[in-house]
Amino acid sequence: MNNSGRRLTGSSPDHAATAMRLKEVLGQENVLTSREDLYVYSHVGSMGVERTPEPVAVVRAKTGQVECLRAELQPLGLPLLRVGEPRPPVGEPYLLLDEGATLGLAELAEAVAERQMREHENSEAEKQERSVPHAATALIQSMEGYRLEAESGYCVVQRFLGGAETHSSKGRLLLCRGLARGELEATDRLADAIYNCTACGQCYDQHTSGSLSINNAIINARHALVAGGRQPVKCAPLVRNLLDQGNPMGLDAEDRTLWYNDTAQEFAYRENGVLYWPGCTTSYRLPEVVEATAKVLQSAGVDFGLLGESERCCGLTLYLLGQLSEAKSYAAGLAEELKARRIDTLVTSCAGCYYAFKKVYPRLGAPPSFKVMHSSQLFDRLMKEGELPSMRGRGAYMWHDPCDLGRHCGVYDPPRRVLGALEGAKLVEPVLSRRHSVCCGAGGGLWTYNEALTSKVAEQKVTEVVPDDVDCVVTGCPTCVLNMRLAARAHRPGLRVADLSEAIAERLR
Repeated sequence: MNNSGRRLTGSSPDHAATAMRLKEVLGQENVLTSREDLYVYSHVGSMGVERTPEPVAVVRAKTGQVECLRAELQPLGLPLLRVGEPRPPVGEPYLLLDEGATLGLAELAEAVAERQMREHENSEAEKQERSVPHAATALIQSMEGYRLEAESGYCVVQRFLGGAETHSSKGRLLLCRGLARGELEATDRLADAIYNCTACGQCYDQHTSGSLSINNAIINARHALVAGGRQPVKCAPLVRNLLDQGNPMGLDAEDRTLWYNDTAQEFAYRENGVLYWPGCTTSYRLPEVVEATAKVLQSAGVDFGLLGESERCCGLTLYLLGQLSEAKSYAAGLAEELKARRIDTLVTSCAGCYYAFKKVYPRLGAPPSFKVMHSSQLFDRLMKEGELPSMRGRGAYMWHDPCDLGRHCGVYDPPRRVLGALEGAKLVEPVLSRRHSVCCGAGGGLWTYNEALTSKVAEQKVTEVVPDDVDCVVTGCPTCVLNMRLAARAHRPGLRVADLSEAIAERLR
């Protein structure tokens, strides 16, 4: 607790003055007074269903500092209540003490493992003894470590943003709800909380993937913020680049195939059975993934082609950053453009592109006229059909589930089956995987909005989630590859991060 030597003296009915004096003595970072913070902390109970009077301020402190703090604040004449204690009636001012620590990955992994064991032991009994609605309700209520309460819940970025509830899963859901109901205005503070999010969906997907999904709530709130003129300035160049140049980087279209020009020419799309769609990040920053994917498809005898310089962004960035009208228009235009090319199956090695075409385009009123597959799904099918040559590997691999491919689209098993077919290699499965997989930190537009935060989340991923015996993290998202590679080079030298196509191509006999 920061104490500059100044003391609080006397009480005052001027709450604004009280809050200012609190910040002077306790430190700006330890006292929350914004409308958004007080709104979040005024909601209590599971999922914040009960609204209580807002405190004058929220004081964040460690448990060992509480008694000293009470003595420090006594001259103000305001009760200091802990989070979880009963609140006073309307009209009685009070200070709220938040001494809660954010849920760490170790506790999260322990909670997941414990719950998985409990679910396994009790699932059959619940089916026989209870109705489906009753069992579902009981399951939600029993998810210790996931309930959206002040003392629990998990958010991948909360620990790096000071740990306040405003940046928790509960906090963001409440902010989204408050904005939608007109209880909160579209302010810069609210926008900061909503955009400082990877939109990974881990925090709330453990409850439901339906209409209450916090991921959808985040995206809807961003749409409302943009409509209210509160889109962060940092996001504007990305949107402009995409609309003007056909990619978020703002690079020339002719440079899309600069580093795989021979492959683009050799396998130019001519109404082939499969259109291979690398996506912007893969094309401009990971051309080796294009080469590896082409090698695998060619070895399996797949009739495929690439659009090369004619390919442009899927437009997912517009949707994620809140540009709803632009996203709808862009999706409709690209869907018609691809329909005119008579595409039967589009295969992409980008989890974001897969999510866009598979899930987002139908939401935007532009359902694709073709089948959409992720490269891992095609590799899995080819392997089952005996078309993929045998592969021999070595070392220990771990599959990282990209949020867009896993939680958002439910694709978990195909890549694991493919990696499991590497003879001589070991597939490691940490507890925090599949729908509990920890985000790499670069999704949901966060890399654009807060690159420093993105790096911290990636460091956490490679140092705290990836087991020590893993030699190579394999994934199916170019953004995940790039972000985890940067983190590995800085914090875990020797750990390799690769796309699934690379892991296969280099091991083909």
